[in-house]
Amino acid sequence: MPRAFPPELHWLFPKVKPQLPRHVASFLCLTLGSLLALVTPLTIRWLIDSVLPARDPRLLLLAIGLIFTSYEGRAALNALGGYLTFQATQKTALALRMSLLRHMDSLSADYFDRTPVGEMLYPFEGPIDEISYFGSDLLPSILRTAIAAGVTLATMAALSPLLTLAVVPLVPAFLALRRRYREKIGQQADLVQGARSQFSSFLEEHLSALTQIQLLRQTEPQEGKASALLTNAVRSQDALCRTGVVFSALSNLTIVTGIAMTVAGGSLMVFRNALTTGTLVAFYSLLIQLFEPLTTAMDMYSRAQRTFSSIRQIQAVLEITPAVREHRHARPLPSDLPLDVVFRDVSFGYRGRSDVIRIPHLEIRRGERVAIVGPNGAGKSTLGRLLARLYDVDSGEISIAGSDVRTVAFQSLRSSICYLPAQPILFHRSLADNLRIGRFESRDEELERVLRMVGMTRYLDGFPGSLAGCIEPSASNLSNGEHQRVAIARALLHRPRILILDETTSSLDPGSEEAILRTVGRALPDSILIVVTHRLHSVSWMGRILVMQEGEIVGDGDHSTLYAASTLGAPHR
Repeated sequence: MPRAFPPELHWLFPKVKPQLPRHVASFLCLTLGSLLALVTPLTIRWLIDSVLPARDPRLLLLAIGLIFTSYEGRAALNALGGYLTFQATQKTALALRMSLLRHMDSLSADYFDRTPVGEMLYPFEGPIDEISYFGSDLLPSILRTAIAAGVTLATMAALSPLLTLAVVPLVPAFLALRRRYREKIGQQADLVQGARSQFSSFLEEHLSALTQIQLLRQTEPQEGKASALLTNAVRSQDALCRTGVVFSALSNLTIVTGIAMTVAGGSLMVFRNALTTGTLVAFYSLLIQLFEPLTTAMDMYSRAQRTFSSIRQIQAVLEITPAVREHRHARPLPSDLPLDVVFRDVSFGYRGRSDVIRIPHLEIRRGERVAIVGPNGAGKSTLGRLLARLYDVDSGEISIAGSDVRTVAFQSLRSSICYLPAQPILFHRSLADNLRIGRFESRDEELERVLRMVGMTRYLDGFPGSLAGCIEPSASNLSNGEHQRVAIARALLHRPRILILDETTSSLDPGSEEAILRTVGRALPDSILIVVTHRLHSVSWMGRILVMQEGEIVGDGDHSTLYAASTLGAPHR
């Protein structure tokens, strides 16, 4: 048995409930406005049947006053109702956006690795704007239509039950058309939303890489792809519009037929003195008042379907569950124990791949400096990501200080382990603000200290106020090497107990790379330092080197031992 309300509205109602008082006040305003709308046709009936024949100026002034009050009061009440609804829906939209953001903040690295940024952004824009429109404009329109239809039908029945019977059959006819077209319009609305989301994702990727696209001479192919995506979006919208036109024409045919039958029947009743002229005029006015909003019902229905499609898109995002979840009884890492790391029978594979790494046993003790080398695809970065718990192992266990990382509270894990990729994120903020992320209480002297440690002295010596200098979007005003230096400086400010540098020094020249790694080692004497790199010569000084191939550790020792055993091949030099 079909539900009285679409499931999308059942989902939306709890989100709207906090703003229910505003919606109720708006509903009352719209109801009073609809009641005032009845004053005009009834006053015209009185004017034609009584006032004009009596030629009474005082009654004429009263009739004009009633008509004026009807129109002006209705406009004022509708405006106030619309404003109250707008306030409520904007607050609901704010809550929805924050709920969506908090949920995305809880998702795991696998979601962000496989989902384009544009696709993630789209629900925050189009769908929530569509829901806001539903509350601020569309819903009041539906309410006005429903209320007006109800009170107008009641008044028409009071004026002429016989003529009203000619109107009633139109309602089930209209509902039958609505039911027939509902599923088709809903599917087409989903296609429209999907096409818009695809173009949004493409556009975000295109604009973020536009310089590279120009250098690769790919502007024309990209424009062709954009044209294809936009064409698909237009076709989807066109199909939805065509369906709407057909529905509108069929529904309008029933309405016009009913009007013609009513006018014909009413005129015959006037001929037979069974109805006054004023009553017929009033009835006709009410009939137009009843069906005029219904002629726009298709637009409202089509827009409502787009709103439901938007709700389904947001529901789909909110239903995504993080692959990495915090344990129900998660505990912080002990502050009084060394954070020794142990891998036991670990295996892991990304989605669609199996056994990317297999590590039967690996121990890393506090204060160790460990380099991980090997060819591309050997599993070096994956090992670091598993330790930082960006992913969870498929089998086996990674323990820190004797605790399985899956039982450690996220806050404690992330404050103890710092994982830096090759291009760490720097924000469009001042240099000082970028360094202070997570350590807002840090003084300028501390910022200057870590910048000197990583060799960013040009931002200090001879440049007063340079800490307040802004880092441009995508750190475009920094070289790749400076980008990496700033990120390492920020990590040093946090003093992590385990620091993982995943190709984070790859943009530095060999001499600078080794100097910074030695500096980091001295700055964090009791911390584990893990360096993932392709360049062996920069880490040959480190006490321990792990060699990985095809997901397995094939060598573990210092440089001289591994070199003597021929474990270190030419590709890693």
